[in-house]
Amino acid sequence: MPTTPFRFSRRFAEAGCLILGLAALHSPCAAQAADAPKILQRVELPGGEVLIGTVAVEPDGAWWVVTSPTLGALRVPAAGARRSDVSPPAMESGPTMAPVIVPPPLTPAAVAVPAAAAPASTVKWKRKLEGGYNYQASGSNVATHSTFVRGEISRSTPTGSHTLDARYYYGSQNSIANTDRLAVVLKSRETLLKRIEFRNDLSYGYDYLKDLSHQFEDVFGLTFVMYDKHRVRYAIGPGLGLQYAEAIRNGTGFKIVGDVTQDFRWQITDLISFNNRASYLYEPENLADYRLRSDSVLSAQVAKSVSLNLRYEYEYEAIRPVAAGRSDHRFFTTLGYEF
Repeated sequence: MPTTPFRFSRRFAEAGCLILGLAALHSPCAAQAADAPKILQRVELPGGEVLIGTVAVEPDGAWWVVTSPTLGALRVPAAGARRSDVSPPAMESGPTMAPVIVPPPLTPAAVAVPAAAAPASTVKWKRKLEGGYNYQASGSNVATHSTFVRGEISRSTPTGSHTLDARYYYGSQNSIANTDRLAVVLKSRETLLKRIEFRNDLSYGYDYLKDLSHQFEDVFGLTFVMYDKHRVRYAIGPGLGLQYAEAIRNGTGFKIVGDVTQDFRWQITDLISFNNRASYLYEPENLADYRLRSDSVLSAQVAKSVSLNLRYEYEYEAIRPVAAGRSDHRFFTTLGYEF
């Protein structure tokens, strides 16, 4: 039977649709669309974002591809995400969802962790009280026993230290004072270079048994750190000082003196230490007028804040007229408390 134009057109259309359908089945997009569920789903991400669309699961199961009517295809991590079906009527009557932008996941290397702020450094003052028994021998003439009280306040900084040291000696025999002496010194140290320090010692004192009512002294200079390792530190350096002495019987006077001071510290163990500080003061115009001073202490930490101390102080004044009275030896046994 002859083919009418209508039948020819119909057969041609059916063949074209068949060809287009076969081509669509072989394309990747069509394969992905065929695998994707046709039901709309609600996807809740760990961060609280909500997506509405069809969901396709990648072969490894770690990622979902959510195809949204407004945003297109979005690739989101499956870990921590939840999904549930949404019926078409709910979609039609529900409010229009605002576009949701999902940022790409960050790898651990890309996560910037803010550095913790360093705590503000606080420099504390250390306080120490020390008291005990003192035996003093002035040359070969006089030997006295007295009590000894010492107070110290110190503060260390990254570049130096400051120490206020006050010592008082008093003893009596038969209601007559045989020792009445006070010494207060403010010591400051500041680091100028790696092994060079600036020092300043400002002191005040009196010794009524030596007829010395007031004495001021300010000595400043440089200290060179010669050795500082293996628990041992030794430093020495020159200086210049100004003295003002007010003698009870012989008037007053100023004096400029030269100075050489050395410091030695040995941390024998974690609980036992030995310290020595010695100075040589001299008058440049009269080298026969000089004074030697030495202060040594062996300290043992017997508790967290308690120490047992053995001290020895030596002082020699060459200007004294009587040779037997030029030297002073003082021995101490004290108990210290630091807080």
